[in-house]
Amino acid sequence: MTQWPTVRRYLEIYKVPGAWQFSMSGLVARLPSAMVAIGIVLMVSARYGNYRYAGAISAAFVVAQAFGSPLVARLIDRHGQTKVTLPAMAFSLVMLTVLIVMTMRQLPEWMLFGPAALGGATYVSIGPLVRARWTNILVKPGLLHTAFSFESALDELTYLIGPVLATVLATSWTPEAGVGAPVVLAVLGVAWFVAQRATEPPVKSPDAGPRVAKTRSVLVFPGMAVVVCGIATMGVMFGGFDVSAVAVAEALGHKSHAAIVFATFSLGSLLAGLAYGLRNWHAPVWRTFIIGLVGIGTGFCVFYFLGSILALSLATFVVGCWIAPTIIAANQLIKQLVPADRLVEGLTWIGAAIGVGVSAGSTAAGWLIDNVEPRAGFLACAAASGLALAVSLPSIPLLRRAASNRGPST
Repeated sequence: MTQWPTVRRYLEIYKVPGAWQFSMSGLVARLPSAMVAIGIVLMVSARYGNYRYAGAISAAFVVAQAFGSPLVARLIDRHGQTKVTLPAMAFSLVMLTVLIVMTMRQLPEWMLFGPAALGGATYVSIGPLVRARWTNILVKPGLLHTAFSFESALDELTYLIGPVLATVLATSWTPEAGVGAPVVLAVLGVAWFVAQRATEPPVKSPDAGPRVAKTRSVLVFPGMAVVVCGIATMGVMFGGFDVSAVAVAEALGHKSHAAIVFATFSLGSLLAGLAYGLRNWHAPVWRTFIIGLVGIGTGFCVFYFLGSILALSLATFVVGCWIAPTIIAANQLIKQLVPADRLVEGLTWIGAAIGVGVSAGSTAAGWLIDNVEPRAGFLACAAASGLALAVSLPSIPLLRRAASNRGPST
């Protein structure tokens, strides 16, 4: 008979010594990542009156982070979390501070791209570090699934709070506060996080058996490219959705109502992630990942046909319920696909793929909106959903073999 645990399952993971300290400090440390991009847009647009440059400079940060974070993560796997995170984040936050000063002095716009890109390239993704610590300390079968689920819910919480906080600070206080506040939060959060030395995973030796040179990307491991491509298509859908929802809301005469659509999207994902973590699922995680991609893609195809904020909000809540379980499954699948000594790099590729996808999706949707109509941006989401299916469905045998060769996830 199937047993359905209660929320006490979440309390159980925090009984492990040091667990709540690194999890909560990790939450504070990764909240700024949900604030910086929108903070740059608000700061630059307010000082220069130019949304084109504001969006481009913000994109420079996001894209640089997407490509730089896996390289930083590889160094973390090789040398340890504290040794790499402290200098990398210190450099990144200095660059963001330089960006703030340059914006306040209204230096030429082209000069802002340098510190934005350098700040993004060395910005450490904290989420994978937290998940690596859970992997290190949890030994009871099944609890890692619960921990990953809870961390995904916390990720959604940061994206519920972060953009709103950055917007309020930048519009009600000073434009620079949208970037300055996350810099301060990152200093406090990262300092608190790295101080938890007792739960920091030791640097692992390469797994026995056939090896891939440590200088090569984890994408060469069987199945990894499929997972990353699938996650990237989700990012395209997210980016296209964000721009399209704002455009549709504005066309309906209620631009501010786009916030309702975004909130229902994140709320659905947060609740689904918490519910998903309440029990162990017997289905292999590769199957959950594929089913999630199909569900998400199907839902995004519907948005084009919805003509009201209420309809969009209801639909996004339903689609949002697929998001967290799919990303949780992707994290667990990556744990199966890569060796233990490359785990942080593997997990970091999820955020990197989403970042690249969001940039591509928002660009494509923006072009469609400008040249066709506001709802046309959702066609970029539909195209990405078709690409997700084209990549993932033929790759099912590969994922099944690759996951079984590495053993079951806990």
